[in-house]
Amino acid sequence: MTTDETPWVSRFTPLLNRERIRELVELRPQTILNIGDMSPQEACERVKDAFQRVYYPSAQCLDILLQWVRIALAHSLKMYETSRMFVEGVYQRESPLPEFSFPWCLTGLAGTGKSALLSAFERLMPKPDTVTAADGTKFPLVSYRAVTVRASSTSRDILMQFARREGSTRVLSDYLRRLAYSDGWALVLQDEFQFATQSARASTRVTQMILAMCYIGVPAVYIANYSLLHKLNERNQEDRHRLLGKVVELYPDNCKSKDYRTLLSWFREIAPEIFTYDPEGDAEAIDILTAGIKRPLVSLMEIGFAMAFSKGGVVDYSVLEKAYKSREYATFRNDVEALAKLYGAFRKSHKDLWCPIDAVLNSDEDLDLERDRQSLVDMKAMKASMTVEERKAYAEVSTRPEATSTKSGEVKLASKRTKKADAEQLRENHSWFSDKL
Repeated sequence: MTTDETPWVSRFTPLLNRERIRELVELRPQTILNIGDMSPQEACERVKDAFQRVYYPSAQCLDILLQWVRIALAHSLKMYETSRMFVEGVYQRESPLPEFSFPWCLTGLAGTGKSALLSAFERLMPKPDTVTAADGTKFPLVSYRAVTVRASSTSRDILMQFARREGSTRVLSDYLRRLAYSDGWALVLQDEFQFATQSARASTRVTQMILAMCYIGVPAVYIANYSLLHKLNERNQEDRHRLLGKVVELYPDNCKSKDYRTLLSWFREIAPEIFTYDPEGDAEAIDILTAGIKRPLVSLMEIGFAMAFSKGGVVDYSVLEKAYKSREYATFRNDVEALAKLYGAFRKSHKDLWCPIDAVLNSDEDLDLERDRQSLVDMKAMKASMTVEERKAYAEVSTRPEATSTKSGEVKLASKRTKKADAEQLRENHSWFSDKL
C-alpha cells in the first residue's frame, strides 16, 4: 500500500500478480488413502468428491481473474480516491455511483468451468472488513457481491438477493445504490442463467434481470451459456449494445498445452494406483474423447474408475476408451461428436455449441475450416482406436513414399497423396471408426 492509496484501493493491489492469484485460487488434489480397502460404491463416491475439490487455474483463467481484479480496482480508484470524498458521497442525497454500468459477459461451452471460475474469484477477493472514514465512522468494506439466478427469478428477485431485504423494484434499486457505495462494492456478479432461459419470454426476463444489476452502478459480470447469447443477440439494438458489448469466452484447454497435461496429472494423483493413464502420451487421445471440456473429462474418469475398480483393474487409456462408448457417457459423447461437425445446417440447429459473438466468416471459408477440423478429428479418432500393432503398421505405411508411374515408364516417388485421395481415405476411416463404436 502506497501512502496515497485508500483502503478501498489497497485491498486489490496485492492481487495484480498472476502467481499470487494462482496461489489463492488453486485447489490441489488430495490423494485418497487405502482406496483398495473400500467397497466399490464408497470408492466411487470418494473419487467423485475428490474431483469436485480440484481446481487448476489455467493461463486463460488467470487472465480472466486478473481482468476482473483490474475492473474492481479501476472502479475503486475512481469512486474512492480519498476518504474525504467517500464521506461526502455517503451523505449525499443521491448515490455518487454511475447511473448505469455496462456489464461484462463470461461465456463458453457448458462444462468448461465458468461457475468454477466464479468460485475461484470468490476465493481470491478480499474478505469483508471495516474501514474508518475521515469523520471516525466505521463502514463495512465489501469487495464484491454475487447472486445465483433461479428458475423463477425476476428483476425484483435479483435486487432482493443483493439487498437481502424485500421491497419494490424502485425502492430496492435506490437502496442498493447507496448500500453499494457505502459498503465499497467493486464488482457484482450473476450466475446460473441457464435455469431461467426455458420460457418463451426468457430473453426479455433475463434482459431485465441483467439490467437491474447494471443500474446499481457497480461494474457487473454475468455468466451465460451460448444458448442465452443467441437469444440476447436477437433482441433490439439498444439491448444488444448494452448486454453484448463486452463478451469474454472461456475455451477448452488445448490438449498440447501445459495446462491440459497438468490437469490430467492432478486428476491422476487422486488415486495414482488406479489411474495409470499417461498425462503426456495420452493427452491428445483423451482430448478427442472429451473435446477438452472439463465436465466430460471428469465424467469419463469417473465412469472409467467404476469400470476398473469393480474388477480390480486400473484406468489406462483403453479403459477410458471403453468409458467413452458406455451408455453413461452417451450425452457427453453426442456433444463431443457434434462439436466436430459444426457447419452448415447442422450448425444452425445446435446453437448451444457455438458463440454468436464470434467474428462472422465467409460461408465458404467457414465450411472449409469445419471440414478441415472434421478431417483432423477423423484421423485422430482412427489412430486413437488402433491397437499397438495397428499403430506400428500405420506408422510404417504413413512414412513410406508412394510410387507412381510417369508417361515415360519411370517410377516417381510421391511424398503425399492428393487432396481427393485424403478426403476419400478419411471418409473410409470415419465409417470404420463409427462401426467400431
